[in-house]
Amino acid sequence: MQNWMALLPASRHDVEDGASPPSPMLDAQHLGWWALQFTPRVAQLEEAVVLEYRASERLFGGAQALRARLSDGAQRQGAAAWAFAPHALAALCLARHRLNAGPVAAKDATPDASTQALDALPFSTLSALRPHAGTLARLGCRTLGDVRALPRGGVSRRFDAATLRALDQAYGLSPLPLSWLTLPEVFDERLELPGRVESAMALLHGARVLLHRLCAWLAGQHAGVESFTLRWHHGLRRHQAHSGQHTVRLSSPSRDVERLAALLSEHLHHVTLEAPVEELSLRAEQIAPLVAHSHSLFPEQGGEQLTAQPGSLLTPTAQRAQREALWTLLDRLGARLGAERVQTGQLYADHRLEHAQRWQAALPTSPGAQAPSVAQHPALPPWPQPSWVLEAPMPLTMVADAQGLREHPHYQGRLHWLAGPHRVEAGWWDTASPDSACARDYYLASSPGAGLLWVFRARHTGNTSAPAWFLHGLFA
Repeated sequence: MQNWMALLPASRHDVEDGASPPSPMLDAQHLGWWALQFTPRVAQLEEAVVLEYRASERLFGGAQALRARLSDGAQRQGAAAWAFAPHALAALCLARHRLNAGPVAAKDATPDASTQALDALPFSTLSALRPHAGTLARLGCRTLGDVRALPRGGVSRRFDAATLRALDQAYGLSPLPLSWLTLPEVFDERLELPGRVESAMALLHGARVLLHRLCAWLAGQHAGVESFTLRWHHGLRRHQAHSGQHTVRLSSPSRDVERLAALLSEHLHHVTLEAPVEELSLRAEQIAPLVAHSHSLFPEQGGEQLTAQPGSLLTPTAQRAQREALWTLLDRLGARLGAERVQTGQLYADHRLEHAQRWQAALPTSPGAQAPSVAQHPALPPWPQPSWVLEAPMPLTMVADAQGLREHPHYQGRLHWLAGPHRVEAGWWDTASPDSACARDYYLASSPGAGLLWVFRARHTGNTSAPAWFLHGLFA
């Protein structure tokens, strides 16, 4: 026994008569791309998309859970109607009836009651019977059950073999040949605008349609986009058309339409059009696999917003949500300020404190570049590390004691040693920068006015007049 679902895409007529859909409309082809994330057995049947999901039920927690996920996804994708049945054509008939008569008009056909559910449907839900609607009405037929009750020989002689075959296919008595849908290897879609657009921000409405198609393609690929290029074409009807383009790069793969649209909006603020635009195109430059995570049983504190509340990092789901919110914020800052101005500290395996961290771009600035990963960070040393490092070590003032016998380093008061020395001798191998070699003894010191300090005494200076004690960092 097979399990089928039929999806009817929303048409412009449906949108004009009712409320506008929450997202841009997807046609049958792009709706099929979205459905490929659940099963490879997806096909276009007349104006609808049908998919057979029996083999995928175990992967999504059972038939009931998969149906709920398909129904919720179909609603979010703007589908006009959908239905479930044991056969593809039967599901299409139910979806058509539900579209015309409302969602409570007909229940989904179960394997035990599929025949009864189809018998109660108007015969107009089967496309092969529509050309014979007048004749069937004069014969007193109103439903598919009435047509099926007619003598098969008389139906075959009065109409044609295709009509009887379609009736058998709806009831599962005859096989229905289908061509399975496949995804294109590269996403590159074009959209002709309804009018000439002269403002870059006005391109966002058409770009959202293309982004929605992109996310449907990414769902079928089980992937997220890392960079995409929006192109606008001037003078579609001119002999020599010219165009412009802008590439958007993300810090982490995503197929969230709202995140992509918000980021594209930030980039379009800095774009000036040379001429009115009549056509748009969108191309996915780089994609990466996107791992599907299980949802938490209980709602997480903070949700999808970046927050510093103590309970926002208690569970892996909350940590993942906060990490995604941080990448979204960095993407928006990079779009507003420039990717090269959003920087992060990267740890390096170097005993010299001034070389143990380097600043670099937090976002990828070129094709193929990857954002810094926490997994690449070396292990922290076991000794204390100051939270604030001076750009250059500051010489400390030496003050003699009361007897005038010894001098002690002072910084907002006399320093008292708490730990040390920790000896560092490194950089002698760096022939390109001879000045980077150091031989130091580090101490953890306490100052009456400045708190905890990280100071060192230079060794082997060779110059007795040169300062020997330096302040290198402060502890918060």
